[in-house]
Amino acid sequence: MQSLISPESNMVLFFVVAGAAAFGIYSEHKKWFGKLSGILVTMISMSLLAMAGVVPVASNPNIKVDVYELVFSYFIPISIPMLLFSSNIVKIVKESGKLLVAYILGAIGIVLGCFLAFNIINLGPDSGKTAGVIAATLVGGSVNFIAAAEALNFSTNPLFTATIAVDNFVSNLYTLFLFLTPSLLFLARFFVKPKAENRVEESSAKKAEYPITMERIAVSVFIAAFIAGAGSFVSPYLQSLLNTDINLSILIITVFAVLAANLFPKLLQPLENTAFSVGLWMMYVFLAVIGAATNIQQIFSIGPAVLAFYLTIMVFHFLFLLSLAKLFKLDVYEVVISSAANIMGPSVAAPMAASMGQKKLVTPGILVGILGYVIGTFIGVSIAIYLS
Repeated sequence: MQSLISPESNMVLFFVVAGAAAFGIYSEHKKWFGKLSGILVTMISMSLLAMAGVVPVASNPNIKVDVYELVFSYFIPISIPMLLFSSNIVKIVKESGKLLVAYILGAIGIVLGCFLAFNIINLGPDSGKTAGVIAATLVGGSVNFIAAAEALNFSTNPLFTATIAVDNFVSNLYTLFLFLTPSLLFLARFFVKPKAENRVEESSAKKAEYPITMERIAVSVFIAAFIAGAGSFVSPYLQSLLNTDINLSILIITVFAVLAANLFPKLLQPLENTAFSVGLWMMYVFLAVIGAATNIQQIFSIGPAVLAFYLTIMVFHFLFLLSLAKLFKLDVYEVVISSAANIMGPSVAAPMAASMGQKKLVTPGILVGILGYVIGTFIGVSIAIYLS
């Protein structure tokens, strides 16, 4: 079926794609759809437009859509370095304290939970890749979700969008459970007594603020493009050397981005906020195009199995943390905030720490969440390769 907007109408089509991204971002900011994430709003919007015949379907192999190809080829490789400008591993290790221990235990629980879910729930021939992508997002976040999917050539699979939809639902539910956990008295025996020192905010110099400017946008995009170009140049040689079909360019770009963040932290610090904002927008645009490749009917048919897969991993993750909390002298707040950093990332872990009165855990919550950005993709891809 010919779409209302033809594949050759590049400017009109980019307007629609950019509009879907903006709609998702703005709807999440304004809470138009409650707890529904902006990512899901963006993808569903484009999926409905594609199914209604307004825009071309991105998964149709018989048509060439230059706008879609532009986004697929350039937006993710450039956005990933910008999202990782703040991944200073030395700072994370030095300042995270006990929360780092709890976070690593939680990540191990997620990995083991993936193997358990894979062995008891069958999602078809792509179960291994699904497990890897879920591990990437639960250890890291949506950045790793997309990077792992691209590396595994999985982003146009119906399971990809179903997983995003389930992730949004389960993550919101799990957040509510974590807020409730400190009040569940029957769980108290699994934790050490809450530490009074975590309620006191550490005295520190006022953090410098770096607003978004034209110069910072230009330099951020330049550095990200340089890193993406270097990674894309090296990856064919490494793929040939290793004789693999895995798209190594995303993994190599991630490695180069982390190296840059750790070798030049003072240079990149003023660019962190600007780069993250631009990178996140580019990721929304990419997900809008993914939405145009999505069949919502397929999502509903496979959604329950993906939900069961997710729940298995997350329940195991929490029980694993619970069983080891006393051994590693973790209190309930350290477990809850580290688990939030695992499952939802720093954007949830930090405000959760603040709202629970654990002022000393706010910065560590952000730092261990950033660590997830660094390791999530590698863990997810490794699991997928092993299980596939």
